[in-house]
Amino acid sequence: PGQLSPLVAASVLFKQKTAYEVIKSLDIDDVYSLSVNDAFVMRQWGLHLGLAEEKSSSASPLNPGNFQQVKVLPDGACLFTRGMGMSCSWDS
Repeated sequence: PGQLSPLVAASVLFKQKTAYEVIKSLDIDDVYSLSVNDAFVMRQWGLHLGLAEEKSSSASPLNPGNFQQVKVLPDGACLFTRGMGMSCSWDS
């Protein structure tokens, strides 16, 4: 299913967003959501779910380019996902 489909939006990133404070309380530095998609779709997915955008960043002042809580990571060419052996394909 696509990132903006109701099933995915309601089950994956939304749960990460709502559990963010609990996850951070477990001494976890950051929460990331990786998807085989481009940066434009990933941004729209985050905006659609109401994630607040990071407007400034001391680490990357010219391109903060992510969200304040759950960070989205696009893997548009599937290079990282394939490199981890996590890609799949359907023959039918």
